[in-house]
Amino acid sequence: MISLFVILFFIAYSLVIFLVGNIYVLLGALIFNLLLIIIFRLKVIGILKNLLAISIFILIVFAFNLIFDSLINSLIICAKIILVCNFSYIISKTLNIVKIAEGITYLLYPLKLFKVDINQISLMIVIALNFVSIITKEAKSLKLALKARNINFNLKTLFTKSHTIFIMFFANIFKRVDMLELSLRSKNFN
Repeated sequence: MISLFVILFFIAYSLVIFLVGNIYVLLGALIFNLLLIIIFRLKVIGILKNLLAISIFILIVFAFNLIFDSLINSLIICAKIILVCNFSYIISKTLNIVKIAEGITYLLYPLKLFKVDINQISLMIVIALNFVSIITKEAKSLKLALKARNINFNLKTLFTKSHTIFIMFFANIFKRVDMLELSLRSKNFN
């Protein structure tokens, strides 16, 4: 039941950050994130790696917003994305995956009246919450696999062997997502 409150709080947190344009709300959210990091004793290196994993997405959002808006507003939108992604990282590291899925299922339970498969929706949300960590783990294992085959990972190998690298990368990502789904189903998440 506590996972339901955490999921509801995450939704409210995200909505407040994106709907309220006040700088004090962003500072409050930053302080809240820092307090959670201290309370749950999370490693700062893990948080920085998480932010590094989404840095390309943040740069694309920044460049796109810079075309249509000012520099300050583009930076504020990027800061909002970073705060929400950091909070989702904290949730994924502190709560069990099954608890997150159960909380989302409780939240979406009224949709069952309309014959919506809420278990599939909650499974997709759990996969989305853990997608950055899945991609990070897969990138590390791909680098180790290339190193074991005496292939250096650089721009030359990325362009010359790109089809092999991308097939390995995406096949293993799908395998990890499938394993996550099977583990949730094996823990009586039906």
